[in-house]
Amino acid sequence: MADAAAPKPENSKFSFSIWPPSQRIRDAVIVRLSETLSSSDSILSNSNLYQSVPADEASSAARIIEDQAFSAADVSSVADGNVDGKIETLSVYAKEISKRALEMLKSRAAQATTEELPSVN
Repeated sequence: MADAAAPKPENSKFSFSIWPPSQRIRDAVIVRLSETLSSSDSILSNSNLYQSVPADEASSAARIIEDQAFSAADVSSVADGNVDGKIETLSVYAKEISKRALEMLKSRAAQATTEELPSVN
């Protein structure tokens, strides 16, 4: 009865890479970040702290933010082949994107507040 075991698939090798993300994934992150920054119905704009960003500005900002976050994560990479290190690097990447997006929105909000203040003569 030992021979009745299920046959093994011929190609049982499966490859999954956590870090670095593929270009397709990076592009998807850029698109989603751009949508979030430019949406008037995102959690960021609903907080009344930040205004949505015009679509063209959001798109270019998203590309810059993602690129900087990728570089920062890659430099701090502890992904020496083990899965835990790659997961940690991916976590750094996600945190860097969030941090940089918020910094950009805070900078825009501060600039808008400064422009709204009446000049003192």
